[in-house]
Amino acid sequence: MHLLHRLAARPQLADTLFALVVGVLVIGCSFPTQSEQPDRLRLDTTALALLALGALALVVRRRWAVLACTVTFAVVTVFIGAGYPYGPLFLYVMITVYSLAAWRGTGWSVTVTSVLVVLYVWLSAWVEKEPDGVLFNLATTTFWLATPLIAGIAVRVRRHSLEQSAIEERRRHAYEERLRMAQEVHDVVGHSLAVISMNAGAALHVLSRSPDTAPQVEESLRAIRQAGTAALDELRVTLSAFTGACPAPDRPAAGLGLLPELVAATSSDRLAVQLDVRGTAQPLRHAVDLAGYRIVQEALTNVLRHAAARQAAVDVAYGPQGVTLTVTDDGRGGAPLPGGSGLDSMHERARALHGVLDAGPLPGGGFRVHAVLPYGDASAAAPVPDRERSAPPPLPDRARGVHPLPGGVA
Repeated sequence: MHLLHRLAARPQLADTLFALVVGVLVIGCSFPTQSEQPDRLRLDTTALALLALGALALVVRRRWAVLACTVTFAVVTVFIGAGYPYGPLFLYVMITVYSLAAWRGTGWSVTVTSVLVVLYVWLSAWVEKEPDGVLFNLATTTFWLATPLIAGIAVRVRRHSLEQSAIEERRRHAYEERLRMAQEVHDVVGHSLAVISMNAGAALHVLSRSPDTAPQVEESLRAIRQAGTAALDELRVTLSAFTGACPAPDRPAAGLGLLPELVAATSSDRLAVQLDVRGTAQPLRHAVDLAGYRIVQEALTNVLRHAAARQAAVDVAYGPQGVTLTVTDDGRGGAPLPGGSGLDSMHERARALHGVLDAGPLPGGGFRVHAVLPYGDASAAAPVPDRERSAPPPLPDRARGVHPLPGGVA
C-alpha cells in the first residue's frame, strides 16, 4: 500500500512503469500467436520495434491522450498491414481509449473512438479482403473499444464527483469555523456589553438623582472599564485562534475556574448574583470547560438584557459523570423573545459535547437554564449513560410550553 501511495503521488513514474509492464506482456504474448497464424509473417526486429513503440506511447497517455491514441492506432495499422500476426497489441489501443475518456472530455473521447472504429473496420476489410465480414468486424470492434470508453468516462465522472465532494467538505469546514468564530465573538462581547450597558445606566441614574455621588459613579465607571478591557483581552485571544497568532494571554483562558470573576463582574446594585459550587472540581477537557463557562456567561447576559431581575444564582455541581450548571433568576420570566440566538447557542454547545440543556420560565416567576455536560475523555465527547444523562428536573406543568430551547434569547 505504501508503494501504491508513492506511485499515486508521482503519476509520470507510475505511467512509465505501467507502460513497461504492458509492453513486456504484449511482446511476450505475441510470440505464441505465430503458430496459430501460419499465413502471417514471423516476428522480427521491425515487429518488435513497432510493439515497443506502442508501449512507449502509453507513457504519455495521461498528458497527451489524443497523441497516444494516434500512435497506437498507427502501430496497429502498420503491424497488421505489414502482415504480422494478430495478437494482444490491440490492448495498446484499448488502454489509450480508456485514458482519453478518463482524462479528456466526453466529446473528444467519443469522437476519437468513433473514428477509430471506422478505421479499424476499414483496415480489417482491406487486410482480410472479405466484405461479408464487415458487419461482424463493426460489432466486435465497437464492443472492444466502447468498453474502455465507458469505463474511462465512469472513472472521470467518479473523480469529478469526489473532487466536488472535497470542495464542498472544505467549504463546510470553513463555514463551521466562521460560525464558531461568530459564536465565540457573540458570547465574549455580548456579556461584556450587557455589563457595560447596565453600569452606564446605573451611573446615569445616580447622577440624575444626586450630583454628590462621586463614589458610586466612580464604581460604575470602573466596572465599565474592567468589563471593556476584559472583553477586548478575551476577544483578542479568541481571534488569535483564527489568525494563527499566539499572543501571551493577560488572563487565564475562559473556563469554569473564572466563574467567580464572571459573577463579580455581573453583580451590581441592581443585580445580586450568587455562585454556589458543590462537589469536588474535576480536571475538565478544554471543550467542556469553555462550553460550561460560555453557557453560564450567556445565561447571565440574558438575565441582564431581558429579565429585569434583582437576584440571580449560579449553581455548579460536579458529579461522577459530568458537571451540572444551573442559572436561575427572579425576573419576569415568560417565553423567550423571538429572533435571538442565545439559547440556540447554549443548546449547540451542550449538544456538541453529548450533553443536554433545558431552559424555561419558573412557576413563581423568573427563568432557569439547566445544563449537564459529560466529562468525556481526552479525545472525544463520550455520551453519559442514560441514568446519568437524564434530563434535568422537569419544569412545572405551566412552564412546559417553553420545553427545551424555544426560539432563542438575544
